[in-house]
Amino acid sequence: MSTAPSLKPPNPASLRSVAFLALGCRLNQAEESTYREHSLESGWKIVDYRESADIYIINTCAVTLEAERQSRQMIRQARRRNPAATVVVTGCAGRSLQGHPEMEGIADLYIPNLSKESLVEELHRFLGEAPHPQFERPFPPVHESRTTRLNLKVADGCFESCAFCIIPARRGTVRSLETDEIIKRLNLAHALGYQEVVLTAVHLGALGHEKNTHALDQLLERINSETEITAVRLSSIDPHEISPRMIEAMANSPRICRFLHIPIQSGSDTVLERMRRRDTQAGIRKTVLALKAAMPDISLTTDMIVGFPGETDQDFEASYQLMEELGIHKIHVFPFSVRPGTRAAFMKDKLPEAVIEARSQRLLELSHKQQSAWMQSWQGKTVKVLIETISKEGLGKGYTPHYLRVQVPGCSAEDHNRFLEVEVLDINPDRESVRGRRVHSASNVKR
Repeated sequence: MSTAPSLKPPNPASLRSVAFLALGCRLNQAEESTYREHSLESGWKIVDYRESADIYIINTCAVTLEAERQSRQMIRQARRRNPAATVVVTGCAGRSLQGHPEMEGIADLYIPNLSKESLVEELHRFLGEAPHPQFERPFPPVHESRTTRLNLKVADGCFESCAFCIIPARRGTVRSLETDEIIKRLNLAHALGYQEVVLTAVHLGALGHEKNTHALDQLLERINSETEITAVRLSSIDPHEISPRMIEAMANSPRICRFLHIPIQSGSDTVLERMRRRDTQAGIRKTVLALKAAMPDISLTTDMIVGFPGETDQDFEASYQLMEELGIHKIHVFPFSVRPGTRAAFMKDKLPEAVIEARSQRLLELSHKQQSAWMQSWQGKTVKVLIETISKEGLGKGYTPHYLRVQVPGCSAEDHNRFLEVEVLDINPDRESVRGRRVHSASNVKR
């Protein structure tokens, strides 16, 4: 933990305003929910990050060099908005930003990742106050949250060593909540008004790994019988960590959303090995086919890295053909770029940018084609949509359990944070959304 001198004392505790910014992953967003609740319990007023505040808390991202650059930019913006503010920096980029020449004298307090859970307590100490005696809740009620969908942090850290990724070095190894505690927090989320919760972690499939348990399988089985939450969504999970038991639990549950994001990264066994991934093409195919057999309507998205060092034309074709064969509904394409501090940064046989760009474009075109076909498959069907925002004109927007983005005209304020049944009428693949006609409220419908 490191500090820089504050420019002047902040307002008294009862008058303080605090603003938050979470960059990058859902885990940072989940942590922001905790900081938001602890700030409310401290008697502080929450304001928009774009406003002048007494305290700014920035949760940074380091997944790419561009993410680190954006983190620096947002920290400098906070300082410019209020030169007298207390600027707090945490997150995966915190360690590298602390010694960066652009950051000299900008941030007041750096909180390392391993101390993030007690960030607001540390902030109280920095401000010369006694820490809050005990924070009551890990997240705020839905009306105090900035979103109707709660990202619930169930674990931190990762034990993998993928050649392209720096996050395990920044987040540490796996540290999981107990299953009983997760169930307790899901029920608390329901009591506080949330309709949907996303189970969030760096390495969700490793939940309970440090205790030698398959905690995710057990958790999914318990969610249906021991919670009242309407919808539970899983964040990213690697293909080899999707077990038959997990598939069965998902297929049998009216609460667990039939949507998975499975980062495949490559369809070539040679490239997967160079990436130090624990998946194989055959294993990926087997998992996806098993998911579709158990849940024909499941929605699947993935990440693919294009142009990894040493990737040949044959390797790329293997990736392209696997994506086409499996019919993945959306492919997030990441052209390879060197990330200092990773094994991949030292690899030879790096590809020309023109080759990477051409391959990326081909995969993006395939993604658009398959996503358009998936969206068209919903034409004329009735879906359940959680309304998250409503415009002044009454246009409601939200997502289905399958993560289809839907616009619904004719909504009123009382429809916010409610499930509506909507008939899908118009498809707009270019905007990745559909427009529908409201049928009736579906607040009590589980799927």
